[in-house]
Amino acid sequence: MAHPGPTVLVVGAGIVGLVTAVQLAERGIPVTVLTAEPVGGGSTGRSAGIVSQLHGTAYRRMQGETAAKNAAAYRRANADGFAFLERFVQERSVPFERRDAYLVAGDPAATRRIDDEHLAARRAGLAVEKLRRPDLPVPAHGALRLPGQLLLDPRALLDALAAQARGLGVAIHEGERVIDVDVRPTGSSRVITAGGEWAADSVVLATGTPILDRGLYAFKTQSYRILAVHGTVPDPSAPILTSLTASGSTTVATAADGGVTVQGGAHPTGVDQPESRHLAVVERFAATHLPGFTQDAAWSGQDYRPFNPIAFAGLLPLSLGRVRFATGFDGWGLTHGTAAALRIVREIAQEPKQDWASTIGRRVTRPRSGRIGISADAAAAARRVVTPLRITATDRRLLAEGQGIVHRTDRGITATSRVDGVVRSVSGVCTRLGGALAWNDVEHSWDCPVCGSRFAPDGAVLEGGARGGLARFADPADWGGAPERHADPGAVH
Repeated sequence: MAHPGPTVLVVGAGIVGLVTAVQLAERGIPVTVLTAEPVGGGSTGRSAGIVSQLHGTAYRRMQGETAAKNAAAYRRANADGFAFLERFVQERSVPFERRDAYLVAGDPAATRRIDDEHLAARRAGLAVEKLRRPDLPVPAHGALRLPGQLLLDPRALLDALAAQARGLGVAIHEGERVIDVDVRPTGSSRVITAGGEWAADSVVLATGTPILDRGLYAFKTQSYRILAVHGTVPDPSAPILTSLTASGSTTVATAADGGVTVQGGAHPTGVDQPESRHLAVVERFAATHLPGFTQDAAWSGQDYRPFNPIAFAGLLPLSLGRVRFATGFDGWGLTHGTAAALRIVREIAQEPKQDWASTIGRRVTRPRSGRIGISADAAAAARRVVTPLRITATDRRLLAEGQGIVHRTDRGITATSRVDGVVRSVSGVCTRLGGALAWNDVEHSWDCPVCGSRFAPDGAVLEGGARGGLARFADPADWGGAPERHADPGAVH
């Protein structure tokens, strides 16, 4: 089925996609949005809703890996992203709270990192304040404070952006997973989904990571999972704070109604399993440092860390100037993703670039960043090699509810799981770059450690750059579970 062609087609309805759509539509440029998940169902909707310009130790990292002018441009970009969201939530009456944001040294060893971040951030123009003895609800061996940041419900923000876009004539089509883009030098390009084709003059891939491999951004970024718990606390007065320790960082965001989100346990996707072990660390932090915390939900989310320390945004290589993308926000997509959208909009509208966009666009990767990327890519490539064993029928029946294993069968590497009493077997090799999959026991998904793609137990793509699902195998009769029923039980899909 062919659809009428919009001038711009945006793929993804997170913060990048919806800000891009709203800004283009306000300029009178026709836009259509395609999204695999419902609005709010992706990474943005699963975030803690922190709109802050205090980005962990980002400036400390940039000090060693990029020029000072690039760090200053990063600061200005995030200031523009923050200003856009601050103005938008006020104009559209999206509920939000102003909170001071803190970066805290959770142990003595982290004090040096706090001091380094203070100096680097101040050099870049970010007015952070250093505190030696802060009064905070977590152990603090020093801290940085940035006042006047925002805390909001990310789904409410996305709903408001979607409503604004629709009011400007933007059509948002949910349940449309894009699997390819056929770029043509003349005329409209084709955007191909599982249900048909769309024509577009320009395409914006606002999908977290590009679904096209031009530019090899799967090897220029590291996908990682971060665990989150939500609950309530009796005292809702805590600020936004990120605690740094030798074992990692944990962020706490407490709203005025007592609802609190705690995020931490960041680790490369598909690596260092089981996922539930990382969740337990976050749950323990909440129970230890938040008196009266009562948990009511837990989940995990995904983002991408660039090896060059500033996110990638702009034209996708080898796309004839037709495809733009954004990736590598390293957990700070609300401000930095908004800034990327503002940059993309000006490029499509052929308006003068922001000064920070011109600076960032000319940056080069220093040797240290290159070494980090090469090391990570080598580790990812090594994860493609697995030697799963053949297992017996007796072993198979021992697979517990919520468990998954990668094993060898006559079909090759196979991934088998038992979820809700249903046993499913699919190919155990990622369809994008051939990574051997790992079971995520928190989200009940198959995760690829090479490219970060994720698949449901039945092989359907959940997120990441994979454009096709996993091959499904007929369910064996000797697993002792309740096999999923297909129209043709013997068929391989």
